[in-house]
Amino acid sequence: MDEERRIRFLVSPALFVASLLIGALSDPTARKFIVDILEASDLSKSLIELAAGGGVVVFAGGYVFGTITVFIARVFFWCRHWLRPCHWSRFHEVALSKESFLQVWKRLDAPGEPDRSQELFAGAVFDFDVLRKDHEHVHRWLLRRWNGFNIAANSICALIFSLLVGPWIGVPWNLTWCLSVLIFAGVLGVVMFLAWYDTMQMLRFMASLEAKKPKQT
Repeated sequence: MDEERRIRFLVSPALFVASLLIGALSDPTARKFIVDILEASDLSKSLIELAAGGGVVVFAGGYVFGTITVFIARVFFWCRHWLRPCHWSRFHEVALSKESFLQVWKRLDAPGEPDRSQELFAGAVFDFDVLRKDHEHVHRWLLRRWNGFNIAANSICALIFSLLVGPWIGVPWNLTWCLSVLIFAGVLGVVMFLAWYDTMQMLRFMASLEAKKPKQT
């Protein structure tokens, strides 16, 4: 597994556990319970080793949060497209304007009339074929920004999920915990939107450029 995807799967489970610990430590009853457990066992050391080693449980948690995030994004963009099919894209991975999509279709020399239902696939081919071959640094920049989007989105999912799970495992809601989690989730939301917006804008900009002419020998 590549390093960027590995980091994506590690961050959200770590934040999930950290959020629950903050919630437990900010409540007197839950704090005493947690401290007693940590003092009576070697659980804290095991958790640290598990997180550092990137164990199966950690990756499974990252996969779960990633799956939930993708599902929510797909449903949101599909509903938005259904409300305004001529204006909004149905895919969160590739959301091009009408003009940019026509330019991408032309750059790929795709057969037939431009079909917006193929926007995801056309965008993927444009990025991983055209841009990676002719503009490798731009392609890598897009990968970094998209990875930043995924990490922020998965982290928001993990933080919200920690608030939902907390009361079921003996971590009651309290002002300090909920407020700190929601504020940080809001910051991550801004970062997530900016990363997504930058990625789509760069795709649109690169689509507007003329294709590189082959070098004459």
